Amino acid sequence: MLSSLHQRGFTLVELLVGLTLLALLLGLGVPAMGTYLQNSKLASAAASYYNGLQTARTEAIRRNVRTEFVLTDTPLSTANFANAAGADISGRNWLVRAASGAEFAAVEAKAGAEGDGSAGAAAIQVTGSASAPAVFDGRIPFNGFGQTADGAPYRIDISNPAAGTCLQSGGKIRCRRITVSPGGQIAVCDPTVVATGDTRGC
Repeated sequence: MLSSLHQRGFTLVELLVGLTLLALLLGLGVPAMGTYLQNSKLASAAASYYNGLQTARTEAIRRNVRTEFVLTDTPLSTANFANAAGADISGRNWLVRAASGAEFAAVEAKAGAEGDGSAGAAAIQVTGSASAPAVFDGRIPFNGFGQTADGAPYRIDISNPAAGTCLQSGGKIRCRRITVSPGGQIAVCDPTVVATGDTRGC
């Protein structure tokens, strides 16, 4: 005798419970994912500036001439960009230029808006500073020995105020800092890490 097999699906109540649990998990995960994406964007921007600084130092040693890393808001399409670019301590674009006679020759440049999601986006903010004897005007110069040409240490802070406050100020965004020692050592660090011996700290 053949017995009939009964196939059972989901009841409406089971389906609603499953959808409610899924919505709850998504609701808990989306803010964390947003913070993760903003932190990744800052890390990517810091890597870009770090690479630019390393390029400037390497070219200074290779060419044995003064080479500058320049923060600027001058558009990259400007004619004679290497010499026309105006230095700005909060410039979102950067340029590496090497001395060539009385002028400069462009080595590499990058628009700060790259990776922000739109050309007009101003999410990433950059601010630079220097210690005595230098005053930071948006330029970090290197000499043929790979040291800062003026013997000063420099610092570039990278944040994203549109995404939130930096972790060290009580927010959730892990801002970055790039330091350049008088000897030319360049490092990316995390201002929130204060533990002695932790290489991520500043």
